[in-house]
Amino acid sequence: MPTTGTPAGDLTAAELLAEERTRYRERTANSAELAGDLRELVPAGVCSTFRAFDPYPIHADRAVETSIYDVDGNEYLDFALNNGTQLVGHSHPALDEAATDQIGDGTLYTRPSQLIEYAAEPLIDRWDAIDQVRFTNSGTEAVMHATRLARAYTGREKIIRMEGAYHGAHDPALLSSMPPLEAAGPATDPNVVRESQGIPDAVPEEILLAQYNDADSVERLLRDHAGDVAAILVEPACLNLGVVEPEGGFLRRLRELADAYDAVLLFDEVKTGVKLAPGGGAEYYGVQPDLVALAKAIGGGYPVGAFGGRKPLMQLVEADLREGAATGMAHYGTYNGNPLALRAVGVTLREVLDQDAYDHITRLAERLADGYRDVITDVGLNAQVKTAGSQGIVHFTDHPIRTFRDWKHVDEQLHEAYWVGMVNRGVIPHPHDASQQWTLSVQHTAETVDAHIDAFADIAGQVAAAQD
Repeated sequence: MPTTGTPAGDLTAAELLAEERTRYRERTANSAELAGDLRELVPAGVCSTFRAFDPYPIHADRAVETSIYDVDGNEYLDFALNNGTQLVGHSHPALDEAATDQIGDGTLYTRPSQLIEYAAEPLIDRWDAIDQVRFTNSGTEAVMHATRLARAYTGREKIIRMEGAYHGAHDPALLSSMPPLEAAGPATDPNVVRESQGIPDAVPEEILLAQYNDADSVERLLRDHAGDVAAILVEPACLNLGVVEPEGGFLRRLRELADAYDAVLLFDEVKTGVKLAPGGGAEYYGVQPDLVALAKAIGGGYPVGAFGGRKPLMQLVEADLREGAATGMAHYGTYNGNPLALRAVGVTLREVLDQDAYDHITRLAERLADGYRDVITDVGLNAQVKTAGSQGIVHFTDHPIRTFRDWKHVDEQLHEAYWVGMVNRGVIPHPHDASQQWTLSVQHTAETVDAHIDAFADIAGQVAAAQD
C-alpha cells in the first residue's frame, strides 16, 4: 500500500483548492497562453461548454495508449478517456491500422456499403432488444432520434425522464440535467429547469420528471398522464451523478410499467453501452428495453452514434415519407454511417472488446476501487467508492447517493480540490466535475492503476484534513 502524503496544515477545502490551482498554473503556462489565444477565436476557448473550467483546461498536444500529453510537455495517466469514450484506450493499434486503411478507400460515401453490416451485426448480437439499428454521429443524435421514434410509434408526445440525468444537447435534454436545488422545487413534483437560453417555452411541457430509483414517481406520472406518455427514458445506471446504480428492482419495475401503460422503454446507453458489459446496462442488469441509444465507446474514439430496437418500432424508419403521410419517422444525415466510423465500430466490437478484454478491465476496476477504499480507510476520509463495470467514482460523503436529490450531500468544492490535485500529480482521475466517473481501458495495466492509487494516497491526507 502506498504511503499517504502529509497534510499541509489544517487547510479548508477552499484553501486546498486555491493551493492546488496555484500549482496547476505553475505547471501549465503554455496552456494558459493558448487558452487566452483561443478565447479570441471560439467562445470560452473550447468547442463544448462542458470543457471550460477555472482557471483553464489542460490543452492537449497528443494522446497515446493510456497517457495524454499537454502543450507544456506534462504527461498524465488518463482515466477520463474523453468522457469515457475510449474503452480501447488512446491510439489502439488495431483501430489505427483500420482507420489508416479506410482513409485510403475514402471517408465518406453517402451510399450503402458492406461496412454497415460489419458494424451493425455485433450491436444486434450484443443487445437482445436490438433487431435493427440505424447509425448517427453522436449520443445527442442517437437519443434525439430514438425519442422521436418512440413518439412516432405511440402517437404520443410526453417523455418521462429522470431528474439529474443527462441525455445530450438537444432542446428537451437540456432540462433539469443538474439544476440548482433551490430552483428544482419539491422532489415529488420537480420544476423543469432550463439549462440554456433559447429553449422554446413549449419544450418543457412535453418533459415529465421522475426520480431515479423511485419507480413510484414514474408510476404516478403514468397515471396522471394516461395515454399521453410516449416513452420512459432512463440510463440503466445514472452516470450523471458519478455512478448511481438501480436499486430494489427499479429497472425491472420500469419494464413492467412501460408494458402496462403501452409506453416505450428507452435505454440511453450512450455512456453505459459496452462499458458495463458487452451488451451494456441491459445485459449487466438483466432488463431489456424496447429502444437503445448508443454512442461513445462503441466507436473506440471515432464520432459515431446509433439507435436500435425491436423491429415493429424500427420499421417506422423504413416508411416512405414522400407521400406526405405521417406514418413514419424521418432520419437524415449526410455523415450517418460514414465508412470511417463504421470501420471503427466493427473493429472495436469484433476485434478489441472481446471477453479477454472485459476480464482484464474487470480485474483492473476492482484493483483501483480496492486501492481507493484502502487509502480512504487509512486517512479517515468520509467517502465512498462506487463502481459498475469499467466505471467508478469517489464521492466525498458517507451519505448514500441514490437520486439527484442526494447530490446535496456531495462536497463539490472538496472534490474539485481532489481533482486538480490529482492532475498536479500526473493523473486525470476522470472527466472534470464531481458528476463524472473514471473509465478503465484495455490498455491500462496494474502499474498504471497503482500509479493512480499512489497519486490519490499522496493527496488524500490533505483532503481528509479539509473535510468538514
